[in-house]
Amino acid sequence: MKKKVTVISNGLSGKGGTETVLSHLGNSESINAVFELDLFIFSKVRYSKWLKSCGYNRVYSTKMNSKILRLIKLILFLIKFNGEALIVTDQKILPVTSIIKSVFHKKYEVIFWSHYALDNDTLKDNENGVYIDFGKIKKADYFFAISTGIKRELIAAGVSPNKIKVIYNPISKKQKTIFPDKNECKFIYIARIQLKGQKNFGGLLDCLKKLPGNWSLDVYGAGDDLFKAEKFVESNDNLRNKVNFKGWIDNPWPKIKEANALLLNSEFEGLPMVLAEALSYGIPVVSSDCPTGPEDLVKSGENGYLYKVRDYQELLVILEKFVDKNISFNIDTIKNSVSFMYNSNYDKRFIENINDIIK
Repeated sequence: MKKKVTVISNGLSGKGGTETVLSHLGNSESINAVFELDLFIFSKVRYSKWLKSCGYNRVYSTKMNSKILRLIKLILFLIKFNGEALIVTDQKILPVTSIIKSVFHKKYEVIFWSHYALDNDTLKDNENGVYIDFGKIKKADYFFAISTGIKRELIAAGVSPNKIKVIYNPISKKQKTIFPDKNECKFIYIARIQLKGQKNFGGLLDCLKKLPGNWSLDVYGAGDDLFKAEKFVESNDNLRNKVNFKGWIDNPWPKIKEANALLLNSEFEGLPMVLAEALSYGIPVVSSDCPTGPEDLVKSGENGYLYKVRDYQELLVILEKFVDKNISFNIDTIKNSVSFMYNSNYDKRFIENINDIIK
């Protein structure tokens, strides 16, 4: 008999990175062969079309605006739930699962699965207003961390290392390889256009305006700062004819024919999947060594380079190496560097960790 596991999530738009991972779980044949997997969504999903393709044995969604009514629905679900595990992605849900488990003597294990960094100093400039409450988080029985940095943050908050499972995120193994441009150095950037804050695209542009040589940057993304970014590029002689805004494309990889490196200048992440995707195509990456995630993906000199957050002199030296063609990488080494995240390896890790928790 399959073991019953339900994922409880909140604040989903239907288009984010969390949704991508949830869809993988819901549609994974190997995972669903072992578990009876359901999805309970506490709040409305803006792009509800996603609900039809996310998989799962059952999907409990809502169209209710009232938080009280949605809370009642969640409580009734938890009272009836007799499965082995709840995987909760939002810290605000954890006190409810804890109370119901205690009052009704439930046997399920509660697993908190965060998809972002767990440090309030890191997140203080986050435009979404995320505040980490470890009083709520510690009500979970176990923890899934998508990066070793998140595991360190949990340990620093007093969580036992034995309660934490680092599972990363899944990506598909790519047959396609994107080779470097032999003529000019072609950089790519795939993220929200945010001049300050988490993505700090403005800091990257400030560095690039000092970069000499034959290079270009193709920017795939949109955001509130797109117009300001375009104006900034247009006003600078070294950027004007080198930075190309391609707009937001759901899947830009088929459009990218050549790339010498993917750039990311984040202040913080959880596990930046754009780095993993680039590496899976054989593209080296240059990323800030921000909390958390890049350290798990980037091995300097092997598949790219890391630099200290906001150390633009260090970044400039790295970029000059690419432009001057003073470095080379083995494409097979780059692709193999993220093999631990390939779907089959991820699924095996997910199954083993759940079984270890509910044994």
